[in-house]
Amino acid sequence: MTEEIANLFEGTPIQVVNESGEFWFPLPDLTEAWGVSKDTLSHQIERNKDLFAGMSGEKYVTYPTGEIQEICVNERGLYTLIGRLNTDRLKNPRAKEAILRFQRWVPELVQMYRKKELVTIPAGQDICSELEEARELAVICGRSPESFQAVILRKHGKAELASELQSVGNIVHGETGWYNVTGLVSLCNDPGLTPERLNKWLENYREDGEWRPFQYREGRLWRLTKRGMEHGREYQYNLGNGHSEPRISWRASVLYACGLKRDLAPDQVMLPQKSQY
Repeated sequence: MTEEIANLFEGTPIQVVNESGEFWFPLPDLTEAWGVSKDTLSHQIERNKDLFAGMSGEKYVTYPTGEIQEICVNERGLYTLIGRLNTDRLKNPRAKEAILRFQRWVPELVQMYRKKELVTIPAGQDICSELEEARELAVICGRSPESFQAVILRKHGKAELASELQSVGNIVHGETGWYNVTGLVSLCNDPGLTPERLNKWLENYREDGEWRPFQYREGRLWRLTKRGMEHGREYQYNLGNGHSEPRISWRASVLYACGLKRDLAPDQVMLPQKSQY
């Protein structure tokens, strides 16, 4: 049985073949989701046949255009395939970033799919109404409309338009309501807090004993985790030499989420009057 889902990875439709509860992922769909060349994944499996034994094989996948036999990997094969890819050798920087994000999020996303918590693609839904709905949701969530609408564009196979939309909607340093890590430190009024300490706190934050970070290290750069995206967003910072790199701007809400700021109780807002005696 083949099921089409839109949100397994950033709005990209991925056909999942379900064989008695075991999930198989078609290589063409992974290729599209990650932005790698069509032969990159199949060459990895071909060169490592013994390694992928029992974890890859041809399956019949049902697409809107009909049933096609495609090479697929199961869940173990998917993780193995990710581990075999040398992202440093990829020519497309967007592909490297996509694979790294997929590597961090896919275990959670597969579990959501198992529980049927991911939304299936509605047949024939108008893209314009979806874009408008995405814009309204972004306003409600306090997020960038461009980032929400880019997901819809990718879902409908318009990846180039999505990339263009996000490049136009990149935030600028100092935009009202958003702070870099130094600005967050100034909001805390803690003389012992430094940007370095705050970055480490956001990276190593734990809640109820579980590791639940807001950001992670990718080389020398900080990148957002899925949870971090609830309070921050990435933008391209111009290095002044014709190059740019991703940076993070935060909402003040991250300070409350990670426990560095708390609202005062009503009885603590006003200090008690000094006694006259």
